[in-house]
Amino acid sequence: MSTYNRSDATFGSLAAALGLIVAILLVMAWVVNGRSGEHIPSVDYGPDATALREGAEFTAYAPEGLPGEWVPTSTRLDTGDPMTWVLGFATPADRHAEFAIGDAGDDALIAEITEDGEPDGSTEIGGRTWERYYNEAEIRRSLVLQEGDTRLIVAGSADYEELGVLAGSLRAQG
Repeated sequence: MSTYNRSDATFGSLAAALGLIVAILLVMAWVVNGRSGEHIPSVDYGPDATALREGAEFTAYAPEGLPGEWVPTSTRLDTGDPMTWVLGFATPADRHAEFAIGDAGDDALIAEITEDGEPDGSTEIGGRTWERYYNEAEIRRSLVLQEGDTRLIVAGSADYEELGVLAGSLRAQG
């Protein structure tokens, strides 16, 4: 008399197949988890800062002493007339902030960088009064300062506090 039972053979095969699938899923989860660290590419903005300092007809500014969590992600120097520089950052809160600088007489720069933001009061940063702008449709905040012959703008999706950190780090170069 045979002890073969078809139901036992089916269950054993099913258990082996499920065990194999679970093992594959665990290996996949381990591999994906090991690669989950976000890496934001960084750019070196030193050459553009130097070119601005040497070529601009206005006082050049650049950020100094920003905390390490601020990652420079883009830099764009326009050497035309008027000369402008826009430097983008990823903030510690995973938001975007950018610093723009141009000639104080370049009113179009404010409209461009604030994305036609409306005045939203003012704030004191480092002993200087910055005008606040807000574009509700784009959820974009901006801080604008005219410092002598230079117009400084800090803008982005970051909140005013983070923008204030960037604005407070700006130092005249020269």
